Amino acid sequence: MQKGIRLNDGHVTYLGLLAKKDGTRRGCLSKKSSDNTKWHTKWFALLQNMLFYFENESSSRPSGLYLLEGCLCDRAPSPKPSLSAKECLEKQYYFTVNFTHENQKALELRTEDVKDCDEWVAAISHASYRNLATEHESLMQKYLHLLQIVETEKTVAKQLRQQIEDGEIEIERLKSEIAGLLKDNEKIHASPAAAPTEDDSEIKKIKKMSADYTAFLQVQSFLRGWICRRKWKTIIQDYIRSPHAESMRKRNQVVFSMLDSEAEYVQQLHILVNNFLRPLRMAASSKKPPITHDDVSSIFLNSETIMFLHQIFYQGLKARIASWPTLVLADLFDILLPMLNIYQEFVRNHQYSLQILAHCKQNRDFDKLLKQYEAKPDCEERTLETFLTYPMFQIPRYILTLHELLAHTPHEHIERNSLDYAKSKLEELSRIMHDEVSETENIRKNLAIERMIIEGCEVLLDTSQTFVRQGSLIQVPMSEKGKITRGRLGSLSLKKEGERQCFLFSKHLIICTRGSGGKLHLTKNGVVSLIDCTLMEEPEGTDDECKTKSDKSGQDMEHLDFKIVVEPKDSQSFTIILVASSRQEKSAWTNNIRCNGLMMNAFEDNSKVTVPQMIKSDSSLYCDDVDIRFSKMMNSCKVLQIRYASVERLLERLTDLRFLSIDFLNTFLHSYRVFTTADVVLDKLITIYKKPISAIPARSLELFFASKFSLFSYNNGMVMSSCRELDNNRSALSAASAFAIATAGANEGTPTKEKYRRMSLASTGFPTDQRNGDKEFVIRRAATNRVLNVLRHWVSKHFPDFESNNELKTKVIAFLEEVMHDPELLTQERKAAANIIRTLTQEDHSDNQITMEDVTQLVGEGRAEPFESHSALEIAEQLTLLDHLVFKVIPYEEFFGQGWMKNDKNEKTPYIMRTTKHFNDTSNLIATEILRCDDLVTRVAVIEKWVAVADICRCLHNYNAVLEITSSLNRSSVFRLKKTWLKVSKQTKALIDKLQKLVSSEGRFKNLREALKNCDPPCVPYLGMYLTDLAFIEEGTPNYTEDNLVNFSKMRMISHIIREIRQFQQTAYKIDLQPKVAQYLLDKSFVLDEESMYEASLRIEPKVPN
Repeated sequence: MQKGIRLNDGHVTYLGLLAKKDGTRRGCLSKKSSDNTKWHTKWFALLQNMLFYFENESSSRPSGLYLLEGCLCDRAPSPKPSLSAKECLEKQYYFTVNFTHENQKALELRTEDVKDCDEWVAAISHASYRNLATEHESLMQKYLHLLQIVETEKTVAKQLRQQIEDGEIEIERLKSEIAGLLKDNEKIHASPAAAPTEDDSEIKKIKKMSADYTAFLQVQSFLRGWICRRKWKTIIQDYIRSPHAESMRKRNQVVFSMLDSEAEYVQQLHILVNNFLRPLRMAASSKKPPITHDDVSSIFLNSETIMFLHQIFYQGLKARIASWPTLVLADLFDILLPMLNIYQEFVRNHQYSLQILAHCKQNRDFDKLLKQYEAKPDCEERTLETFLTYPMFQIPRYILTLHELLAHTPHEHIERNSLDYAKSKLEELSRIMHDEVSETENIRKNLAIERMIIEGCEVLLDTSQTFVRQGSLIQVPMSEKGKITRGRLGSLSLKKEGERQCFLFSKHLIICTRGSGGKLHLTKNGVVSLIDCTLMEEPEGTDDECKTKSDKSGQDMEHLDFKIVVEPKDSQSFTIILVASSRQEKSAWTNNIRCNGLMMNAFEDNSKVTVPQMIKSDSSLYCDDVDIRFSKMMNSCKVLQIRYASVERLLERLTDLRFLSIDFLNTFLHSYRVFTTADVVLDKLITIYKKPISAIPARSLELFFASKFSLFSYNNGMVMSSCRELDNNRSALSAASAFAIATAGANEGTPTKEKYRRMSLASTGFPTDQRNGDKEFVIRRAATNRVLNVLRHWVSKHFPDFESNNELKTKVIAFLEEVMHDPELLTQERKAAANIIRTLTQEDHSDNQITMEDVTQLVGEGRAEPFESHSALEIAEQLTLLDHLVFKVIPYEEFFGQGWMKNDKNEKTPYIMRTTKHFNDTSNLIATEILRCDDLVTRVAVIEKWVAVADICRCLHNYNAVLEITSSLNRSSVFRLKKTWLKVSKQTKALIDKLQKLVSSEGRFKNLREALKNCDPPCVPYLGMYLTDLAFIEEGTPNYTEDNLVNFSKMRMISHIIREIRQFQQTAYKIDLQPKVAQYLLDKSFVLDEESMYEASLRIEPKVPN
């Protein structure tokens, strides 16, 4: 019985030393002994939520470790008066660490200083990851609040801008009126004074007419206002009755309904989490748990995360409703869409969670507890299964809501495009989820049927096998002559004896009999491959059969039978006759069989690397063993991938004739230096070639490969030949065909050499002089072909291995020359060996492109032309050329082991360090060029020109240069130039924001990865992104397990990153070198260091005193 918990001792020691060096809190504390009698002074170090203690400060290994997650730390209460003076002294600066679970004694500690005690208590109290979760939740709330503030400010700013524009128009109108009045006033003053001789009565008459005119104008103004108000009222009433207003009312109604639905859904998730998930977690931690934590996780999965997500979304919706009638929803969906991927995992797991729940309900204690939870008033008599089903319909509900919203949103509406985009993304996610659910359900259905069959059925373990239909059919027995005995067609005994349970899949028909207890037994020839079948719906009968049809019993079964003629490639043909219960049933079965047979013949796997179906479905090949273990992930060939394996098993898999995975070959050749040497790999290949029978494992020679190529099988003492058309684009003897020949000769029973000599091997591509049917011969041909293929891939794709190791190169050439002298070697094999030798002996393997050393020699050491004399396009092209020349020469060996983070990084990873130095030098050059300009206008022009260079580099797919330029603009010495940035145009600032968003490290360089995914080489990615990924893989997973097995999953992850890097390294830019521009970019004579740049920045714009 295990008494303790195993820990990774080496890693704990490392963490202890790290805590001792860089811990949050370190110092000497007195620790109370286990018997509460003595105090022992120890040296403590706090790292994150781990408290290490050492015997003394100079100890190199920790004595113990306390995990502080979820603990409570506080000062001890004041000592009681009854205690002695000495005890009071002991209790004076005393604090305890209490653990929340039972049977764990509190940790009692004492310090010599009250300040030290308080600091320790504060540090331990904050040493919990729960604080991070709480802080994350508060930050998310603040983030949503800030989003609301920003939206409100945008709306207010828009309204203010409109008011300002209206005020300016009004001011202009008033100005024009004042100008007109001033002109009229000037005319009045300029006119001559009225003659004093005019009659006063005339003046009074004119005044009276003026008063009447004024009254008339007032009445006219009143009438005009009344008419305008009436007209405006009519316009408003017409708009209210218009289709546009009706559409907007319906749109608002959809939004309000969406808010109500979201509130209801959040409430459902809240009940699921608080009434079921959290209580069951507590129950799983009890002394007598009715359910395990694993089952709780399997049932609920990420439902709590889904609840948090929709709570945030609901708060955002409420904030938007508060600003009605201005409803802006598109940005809310923009925030929600990236997070909805968590539904994929929930939907994929749903059926399995219901199965686990049904299994747990068999436990009476759990069933009783669950009924108590379901009886709560909040549940409203709904079961846990009902609450688990609600998230399944949320994505379709969003799609329907957006569909209704778009139906009532005008085409010119500002949100139309955004809502349409959100709807398309949700529909795409829904399709993916539907496909995953269908595939998962299909696999579970197949496994359920396979478990019902007592003998088992290996073809159902193929993940590409799709279930079509099942049902009961009657199988008619055959007479000795192979004819149908219809005399018993209508008899009850035949119906009872011949009843079969039939299961139709996309590739096979399974025929079983049902035994006691509902178990199934496979019949003889009960597994039928549809690709070998011919369907005959109206089988021809004999005269006797025609007479039988006249019987009443035969009439019941007439036209309900159909015949399946099976012609296997490796055995004799046979016929299966099945009878359906009705014509509709027969039609359904025959249509499905015909359809799937056509699909099998029409759509075969076109992959260059294929795995035989027998290997895919043979689960014994992928069972864990002491020296090899498999993951649950499948590769492109739909077979399980190796997770851990010994070096011997990896070398065995490299030369195993059953496996032709290019993914494994690439991963192995990228990473073999970690766990073995090139000489060991080459020796294994030489051994396979020289002694194939003894070196190849027996299990590699036991399978028959049903290939597209000509095969030979030995069955019942007779050699059968099955020939198919060869692909004209492939060689007559490819790796697959050679393997097929080898495995074909390894079947049970050994034909005599005389029988082999009678075989015609011409169809397999063997020349006339090599028609020797010996079993050893064909196995040697297959082994030779495999060895040559591995060597060809090694030499062509990983030639630096041989450039740096002349001894290995010489050894390979000597081995290939020995192979070429083999008298039994085929023409194709001899040609392949010669090609490999030719590749190895070539003097120049470069792409004839200029190197960085050539550039340095061409530009010379003269004085470079200034920045102003080069255009932005010239600088962008030459910067891209130089960046790619530095990037493409990095060997992939430097990406293993985090050598760039070691003390001797310049020796271990010189090319990576050279790339880093080039990046920093270019960034310093850009910042220096900006800070050299004393004139404000010139400085602004330089910034805008470098931004233009960055945008051109983006178009050239040089994302490394984009980051070089944007990082230089973000330097403190450049960023602080407020007066300069005020003069930079809005277009340039918007372009800078766009470029910075592209290369931002947010979300693990999410935007940059998307850009790299969608771009075609040539391209210069940012190397730091890949180095971050590699560091994460290296730190999180060791190279070897505790059982000394190679962590091949880690090697595969690193290999995938290396392959992506090499993809961009291999395609060169077609850009001609311009020595003058390159000389400017490489000239470091005028580049300032960090301190000098900051001094220049202060000289340009001094600090303003507070």
